[in-house]
Amino acid sequence: MNKQLNESARIFLIDDHPAVLEGLSLLLAQEQHVVCGEASCLAEMHERLDACMPDIVVLDLSLCEESGLDALPELLRRGIPALVYSMHEDSSTIKRVLERGASGYITKREKSTVLLEALRCVLAGERYISPRTTANLDDKDIFAQMHPLTPTLSERESQIIALLAK
Repeated sequence: MNKQLNESARIFLIDDHPAVLEGLSLLLAQEQHVVCGEASCLAEMHERLDACMPDIVVLDLSLCEESGLDALPELLRRGIPALVYSMHEDSSTIKRVLERGASGYITKREKSTVLLEALRCVLAGERYISPRTTANLDDKDIFAQMHPLTPTLSERESQIIALLAK
């Protein structure tokens, strides 16, 4: 991926709330990004994804009667990074998402600037965990268990991240 910070990205949105999709579209347009497609369920994602060729997918976990978790294997298979944008803040959900290969996790209670920072990081090939998400993880070792997208951290860097998480 590794897009430059000032490059526009092609973003595919998956959320079952029309107002959220509209709000995200407006926010992303202000940052010169292109929303290349939207889906409110997994079937729509499968139908529309090929035509869009997105750089990244912003994915909600709660999709009517479905789980956005079920989209992750397909997105990974296609090499499309997924930034999960969800209301779920519990540690077990966050861990499952990260263990299944999501490139980032941000809660819907974060400010829009945090969402934009998460997009920049993931588009640059880095993993992103929002501050609120990090605070909700009760097992800080999840960072060591995740599939790294960037080189392994030094012992001191790991200590600093652990301290920041506290």
